[in-house]
Amino acid sequence: MLPSAYATAAGDAIDELPVRGVIRSLNHATLSTNIGAKVSTISFRVGEHFRTGDPLVTFDCRAEKARLSAAEAVSKERSVNVKTTKYLQGLKAGSTQEVEIAEVKLEQAQAEVEAMAATLEDCVLTAPFDGVVEELHVRENERPSDNSPIITIVDVRSSEIELIVTSNWIKDMVPGRRFTFRIDETGESRIAIISRTAPVVDPSSQTLRVFARFAEDADSVLPGMSGEATFNVDWELR
Repeated sequence: MLPSAYATAAGDAIDELPVRGVIRSLNHATLSTNIGAKVSTISFRVGEHFRTGDPLVTFDCRAEKARLSAAEAVSKERSVNVKTTKYLQGLKAGSTQEVEIAEVKLEQAQAEVEAMAATLEDCVLTAPFDGVVEELHVRENERPSDNSPIITIVDVRSSEIELIVTSNWIKDMVPGRRFTFRIDETGESRIAIISRTAPVVDPSSQTLRVFARFAEDADSVLPGMSGEATFNVDWELR
């Protein structure tokens, strides 16, 4: 049954019109990198599960590591130069300007070391959450272009239902309201609870996005599944 916003003028009869909805994952991401290196190892394939922090894709970063070593050597050299210019200044054989120039060059070298170290962090793509590999966009030994998609991952255990309802229902779509959601793919009917609504109404379609969670664990429910939500006119917050 629909919310009271769709009651007839008499106020007693309620029309039957289930609302379509789709199940989406709360954690879903496509990872990329600008490392520009060859893929050396893919640790998980499509459909395989991983844990937070697991290495997903590793790149061959020998060239980047060599550049970091070179930058560290330059930084060390310029650090010695700063000490030398300060020593000569103390002996009245050097100027303050020479010390300042040496210090600026040292700061530049240290910044280069930090930049290279940050780049090396992209040599391994680690999992930001527990999940499953949805799609691989590269193969081992390939060299992807900068910021191109590498791997798409999804958390199948944390999902929510997204519904599109008429904006006339806005006063009835309150957090805590329960409804029945029948899943097309499995035929199961589960109790769901509204968790939040979109902050705006779509002006062209006069619709509102509503988000809900399942009242109980739904391990058999996968992102991408769809179904129908049925609201009962007799409801209460729980």
